[in-house]
Amino acid sequence: MAKDTRTVEIPAHLRPVVQAAAKNLLAHLYGPEGPPWGTSFAELEELAVQISRTLGAEVLQQALQRQANQPPPPRLSVCPACAGPLDERPPEPRSVRTESGITGWKEPAGYCPRCRRAFFPSEQESGTGPDGA
Repeated sequence: MAKDTRTVEIPAHLRPVVQAAAKNLLAHLYGPEGPPWGTSFAELEELAVQISRTLGAEVLQQALQRQANQPPPPRLSVCPACAGPLDERPPEPRSVRTESGITGWKEPAGYCPRCRRAFFPSEQESGTGPDGA
């Protein structure tokens, strides 16, 4: 089953941030001189792949948690069955399998005392980005 995803571009103003992060990682890994002679291209490539996966998983986990920490929009604060207000419940752990591995976060939870049902006020589609798209 093909995924229906839109391409997300890294904003140009973040390019220097990514370059600084790479410089910092290399300094921590190899010191200021960089990798020693004899370090193979294959080793450097595998390191880059592993760092990309780890960084991607961390960005995804933190983004999901930050999104979940925000108050839900009003339309997600009511029961989808009876439109009554939901009582807040403690956040529940949630995890999903992603291309970066399994990621988890604490998701807000609500309970409708009228319908006696618990809900997780999340949207079926991904949220909008900073540009509103």
